[in-house]
Amino acid sequence: MKRDVIRKNSQEAEFFPFAPIRRRFLIFCIVCVLAVMFSGACLTVRKMRQSAEAAYQSASAQISQKVGESIKLLTSLAALPEFYDPEVPWESKTAKLDEINQYFGYMFICYVDEDIEVYTLGEEAASLASREYMQTLYSTREIQVTDGFVAGADGRTLNYTVAVPLIQDDVMTGSLFCSIYFDDAVNLLKQSAAANGAEAVLIGSKGQIMSSTGDLAFGASYTEILHEYKLIGLTTDKLETLLLARDSGSFRSLKAGNSRYTVFGPIETTNWDILVTVDFLSLFAAELPSLLLAALFQILITLILYLFVKKHIFGQMAIMENLLTSRHKMEKKLYSNAIAPESVDYEDILQMSSKGLRDELTGLATRTFFLNQLEKLLRDGNASGKLSLCFVDLDDLKLLNDTYGHQAGDSALKKIGFILRGYEKKYEGVVGRYGGDEFILILKDIDSVEELNDVLSELVERLHFTITVNGTEIPVHCSMGACVWNRKDTLKTLISKADKALYDVKRHGKGTYSLFLNGE
Repeated sequence: MKRDVIRKNSQEAEFFPFAPIRRRFLIFCIVCVLAVMFSGACLTVRKMRQSAEAAYQSASAQISQKVGESIKLLTSLAALPEFYDPEVPWESKTAKLDEINQYFGYMFICYVDEDIEVYTLGEEAASLASREYMQTLYSTREIQVTDGFVAGADGRTLNYTVAVPLIQDDVMTGSLFCSIYFDDAVNLLKQSAAANGAEAVLIGSKGQIMSSTGDLAFGASYTEILHEYKLIGLTTDKLETLLLARDSGSFRSLKAGNSRYTVFGPIETTNWDILVTVDFLSLFAAELPSLLLAALFQILITLILYLFVKKHIFGQMAIMENLLTSRHKMEKKLYSNAIAPESVDYEDILQMSSKGLRDELTGLATRTFFLNQLEKLLRDGNASGKLSLCFVDLDDLKLLNDTYGHQAGDSALKKIGFILRGYEKKYEGVVGRYGGDEFILILKDIDSVEELNDVLSELVERLHFTITVNGTEIPVHCSMGACVWNRKDTLKTLISKADKALYDVKRHGKGTYSLFLNGE
């Protein structure tokens, strides 16, 4: 029964539970993706406002500039006597305007007298008195820019009109007006919207749609279309009032679950308004490739970390495997029916149980195990604070092996290990094999430097001994460097001090010891 329990425990120990780590890794990857997406969504919300405002500013400025160019041209002509002087015949004025019109393919300038009669060469005068913009012009003497309207026989050509007064001695003598193709304004609207991933609508003085980057019908009421949306923080009636009052502002809305941000405001020199809208999904989709790339980068970093940890764990598992192998061998020796209990070599069993933690040749702690124990001592803080570290080096091991064979070197190393274990027990320390011919020893509770010097002197004397190989006695000697632990010393610092002391011994002849004190 006892044998079965031990075997079962051994089998369970052979497997490290990586499944929870993999599960946590997957969860972390999902969290990373969600975090990146959430951050992207927040940035998209912020960018919605930035993009809408940028598109509005761009379209408004460019369209205003375009209309302003026509106004500037007409006002410069209106300042010439040949146009505002009523004594100049209308034939002369229209003839001059015909010459000017040849330079502009997008507009046609006409002369209107004080009776609001428009004149064209070769045709009879026609009255424009019924035109609302002309009535306003002649009553206010203010420059007029009309809404876009359908012109031409095709019923599809869009124009708008700019009209300026002709004034002489504070008397209005007539006016100049021109009809301009609306195409330029439409193109500027589309370019500004496209550059910022937005939709744009240009509406007239009565809230009617004059142009849009979407499929909104010309002349339709924009406020009626807004009924399809759920406005947030603003009503349709309130928005209509703001537009008619030529105010500017912004609002949010929802359509089919998609959040939208709209910026609106007037265009200078006109009675027009622009509304620019950016929707969340379109903007987020544009940002999605870069967001996925960022998420992939985070996952890659996490994967590298996961593989690093896994590699470290496998390294520790290799030690565990050595221990388990030794344990299985020990089970066979303890529970094999072929071996009587009185014949069991318990020293051999102890050696097998320590495999992976103990050096197989000397029986001392391995370098890794020793450093872990030392680090624990330094981390916990020795109660008395009295720790001394000794570096022991077998002098001329290579010469010993080359001259007498590796058997001689192994014998010397075993003897050193035996001597050091005695001091480990006497001073409740830890001893380990640091390298091929190097040993490291921790001594505890040595009260003074004088006592430490006595111990070191005694130890280095004991490390001068002879071994016998094939009837030949061979002298062996060691060098030693030591230091006393200062509570401020790290593991690396402590080892470095002892190593410097050992180097000092090697430099001055070997076979003795040196104690590192006060940085010397």
